[in-house]
Amino acid sequence: MSVRSNARVFRGFTFAPDQRGWLVGALALGAMFTGLAQNILLTYSSFGAFNLVDDLCISLMFLVALARLAHRFNVPALLAVVWILACVVALWRTVDENLVPGDSAFFLFRQVCMPVLVIVCGLVLTRREWKWILVAVLAISTLNTAYIALEVPGLRIIDPAPFALLSKTAMYPNGLPGYYMSYDLAGELAVRAGGLFLNPPTTGIATGAAAVLAFHALRSRWRLLLVLAFGLATIATISRAGILLMLIGIAGPVIARRLHPLVAVPIMGVPALLAGNNIADLGNSDSHVDGLTVGMDHAFESVIGRGFGYVGNFAGKAGELQEASESLSGIAFSAAGLVTVGIYAAALGAAAIFILKQPGRWESYLAFGALVIAMLAETAGSMNATVPLWLLVGAALAAGSTSGATPAVGASVPGKPRLEREQDKPGVPHQVPLH
Repeated sequence: MSVRSNARVFRGFTFAPDQRGWLVGALALGAMFTGLAQNILLTYSSFGAFNLVDDLCISLMFLVALARLAHRFNVPALLAVVWILACVVALWRTVDENLVPGDSAFFLFRQVCMPVLVIVCGLVLTRREWKWILVAVLAISTLNTAYIALEVPGLRIIDPAPFALLSKTAMYPNGLPGYYMSYDLAGELAVRAGGLFLNPPTTGIATGAAAVLAFHALRSRWRLLLVLAFGLATIATISRAGILLMLIGIAGPVIARRLHPLVAVPIMGVPALLAGNNIADLGNSDSHVDGLTVGMDHAFESVIGRGFGYVGNFAGKAGELQEASESLSGIAFSAAGLVTVGIYAAALGAAAIFILKQPGRWESYLAFGALVIAMLAETAGSMNATVPLWLLVGAALAAGSTSGATPAVGASVPGKPRLEREQDKPGVPHQVPLH
């Protein structure tokens, strides 16, 4: 594909450096496609190694990213390393004190550290690699949406029950796993679409993020049709996290570009609050808030945390210590203490500052949304579906951390061609070479 044709198809890649590099992108594609396949393979086989292939790709991708960062000081990467070290200490304490079995402790450690590895990889992604990832996101989400279109009327080509039984999930009388049932916004118990990930919450986050990416980064006559299709697929999963992600990632930048970021926050906040009140009255949705608050309570009770096993859905299966569930960040807060709370608060604050400084940069909104849903949903750590989301968090942090040395969006730069200045304005497609 030529430079000119790339410019006609893609936009919004100015947050990634225009440098040579392909290995991180190739490994990211490996993680995404093996992640898509793993639950399907586990449905037909109990061979547990299928569950680790995407983790292997992510681990190798992280090593390549560290090599790219070897000769430059990077604050987000440093904080990521501190987060991992704090969680390693929590893992050691958990095993040493025999709080939960060692394999269960490692699973919880993996949940809160794998997204951080992916964020570090996002710090160094090149524009070419982002192009590959966007194409993969669109392809995977199109497949998911087509599968969901069959699921909604009740046609499931792949039976999700074997995989659910493998993970010791309770089954409903209709033969579906418990996580396939949820209350819709009308308060009625409904069947959710699970997509090719065979998990409604996971699929909802994946398609919700894809809707945001397609809306901002795709330049095609099919753009709005894809956004609508991905949005409807997300609604079919009844994934509150996916819906919230779309609200923040699509509505936020649009409102901010036309008004101001400080106006966008309350405008988005009103429907989010109303939806939150509705959700809190249904089923066990209050567990999402409990996971966060209990995790923070533990962090303030013990500065170095209490170890793994007290917060998280898997903690309940691992032992008898579980006090709350359903918060990815809550697991880390409870296990590793105030260090993780401080790092998380810094990441949220940085995303908010980037939004205020450059309201036209949509990737900061999606990064902020990812950090928000990780506070309320353990599913945000499902690496089989969320690799693109966490990569973009890293890319947003990298772009924002260097924005002080660059002009504000749309600002005039001496000596800069008028066409390039026009393309820096919010909402104007970026005509950039994608090597």
